Amino acid sequence: MDNFNILVWYLISGLFVILIIATLGAILSRNLNFKYSYLGALSAILYVVLAYLICKITDLKTAVIINCLLALFDSTIGFLLSIKFKSNSGYTREQSIKMIGFKTSIGVVLFTLVFTLAGYGITLF
Repeated sequence: MDNFNILVWYLISGLFVILIIATLGAILSRNLNFKYSYLGALSAILYVVLAYLICKITDLKTAVIINCLLALFDSTIGFLLSIKFKSNSGYTREQSIKMIGFKTSIGVVLFTLVFTLAGYGITLF
């Protein structure tokens, strides 16, 4: 498998993991009564692992692009899914819907950049 196909596989896998975190995480947070925001740690792990794997076969720029695309998906579709499945976010549905937008997406992208750099940093050792 060439690098392009591997990168596409990483992107698709990342999308799938975000879908699982958003849907299953929302349901579990509601049923087990824990804050949905705690699942941000799983997203951070995803971004670090993907950056590490991507940087092993290509460069940091590619890892940043892929992880930023995933962050945009996470901050929009993932957020909408968490609302649809009634996550225990501590906010009303209306408050949560108002939070979806440019500022939230930029925040998630910045969050992702930090963890992408961490994954890249691991490749240096």
